[in-house]
Amino acid sequence: MSKLLRFLVEYKLREVDKPLTAYVIAVDALGRDEGFDTQIDSYPRVQIGRLRRMLDHFYLRENSEMRLSIPYNHYEIVLGPNEPAGVNQTLHGKADSGVAEATTEVIASGRKRTAFLDRLLNFASDHIGPVLATVVLMILLALGALFYLQQSANAEVTSIAYPEIIVRGPEGVTNPAKRTQVQMTRSYLVSALEKFDQLRIFDGDADTQSGSQYLLETSVLYPLNDRIQLRLIDRDTGEVIWSDGVNAQSNEALEADLDRAVVIVASPHGKIAQHELAKFRGDYSPGYPCLLQFHQFMRYRDERLLKPNLECMEASAEQFPDDPYLMSMMVIAKNVSEQFGDRHAIDGLSKDFALKAAQLDHDSAVATFAVAQSAFYEGDCRKGVAWGERAVRLNPLNSRIMGYLGLYMLACNLPEGEAYSVRALELDPYADLVVAATLAMQKLQRGDAMGARQLSSKYLDSAPGAAPGLEISYILSTAALGDKAEAQRAWRSLIARSGLPKTATPRDVLSRWIANPVLIRELEQDFENANLD
Repeated sequence: MSKLLRFLVEYKLREVDKPLTAYVIAVDALGRDEGFDTQIDSYPRVQIGRLRRMLDHFYLRENSEMRLSIPYNHYEIVLGPNEPAGVNQTLHGKADSGVAEATTEVIASGRKRTAFLDRLLNFASDHIGPVLATVVLMILLALGALFYLQQSANAEVTSIAYPEIIVRGPEGVTNPAKRTQVQMTRSYLVSALEKFDQLRIFDGDADTQSGSQYLLETSVLYPLNDRIQLRLIDRDTGEVIWSDGVNAQSNEALEADLDRAVVIVASPHGKIAQHELAKFRGDYSPGYPCLLQFHQFMRYRDERLLKPNLECMEASAEQFPDDPYLMSMMVIAKNVSEQFGDRHAIDGLSKDFALKAAQLDHDSAVATFAVAQSAFYEGDCRKGVAWGERAVRLNPLNSRIMGYLGLYMLACNLPEGEAYSVRALELDPYADLVVAATLAMQKLQRGDAMGARQLSSKYLDSAPGAAPGLEISYILSTAALGDKAEAQRAWRSLIARSGLPKTATPRDVLSRWIANPVLIRELEQDFENANLD
């Protein structure tokens, strides 16, 4: 990023008539070879977007009057006023300390400026003369103001307003060792949270307002110095959504507790998602509200909600075609539409959505896993595992990625996949129920009917709505344990919710909830062996 930033500034000061292109960025700034094809590889645009977000975040905290920025849909860097945070400002990005480390504040002419701005002025004066440098800077100021206004006007239309989390540490900690530990805790939280694409993370205070804002505060519990308190606060209302203490007796214990806290806060069904869903319940507007509804659908698989979910996902893809997280979810939406026989509900191919997601952000765990899912859907288990394991490495706290990778590997007859799904349930109390149901069935197939029933019962108790996969595993494990009366009761309940007559066959009922014909045949044989008539 430092190399790219330096290249853009030097290119601007050379006053080159020819505008910057993605190809020039790729070859001259990023070191790609001359055969680089910008039509199939969006790497330059992705890196420009990353640098833009880093600059936005840095100047959000910087009090200088001037700032460097890269207007949307352009590659040239411009110099303009650092607008005060708040009014008509919509910045989408994640924190990155790289820019902050490359800049320091200086006092000159009675105003604050960054050291980088000083270097820019010196470079211009040394190379093109003081008068011409002033003219150039004046032109850049005008361009910066113009493009900044254009960016502000268009951001809400082209970017999804994901929730923003501001991670803030306590003030007034005087003990040096404790202050270091708290600083490490905050840095660890920022680094871990940044890996979740459906959130925007800021380290420190901020006044952006693209979507809902949350504070994640850390504080020291005196006199219990071996505990650090975390609090998640709705910044708009001041409501404390979640609070817990983490064990600070050792680095290992602290990291384990922080991992657990990050999953509870940031998972697709975690505290923030639950809080946001309460605001947008039943709202299928394109963008973030639709994504919330789609995550709920995928957790509980209520077929009655399939149509509005697919419709809003299709509308979201049309409105936000350059959002990597949304493109990743489109892979699942397309597969769901095909599973339930509505092949044309989503326009496009699963693998195309996956490829676009990976091109938009090749360092995203979710985008990487989209490629893995597409490969599994096409029956390419080897490719699916390779990309899936890379996704887990990119974000080892994403339980959805880990749980589904385990399911896909089991479907490919790779028993080591079970460990991924087990880890997902250990990590996330809100994990997708299909993961728990599949693991229960694995236990049942190994002859562990008691373990299967216990696992099914545990997650059935926490499910507020339909959970057919868990009910099926509960019925079969209960029958295997010899409790025919309870198994028959649960079976009749599942039939009733299916809207079918009491005389319905297992195939009729299973087809109501499951699209995979091979799985239906296997389960049909299991129900025949259970003899629930």
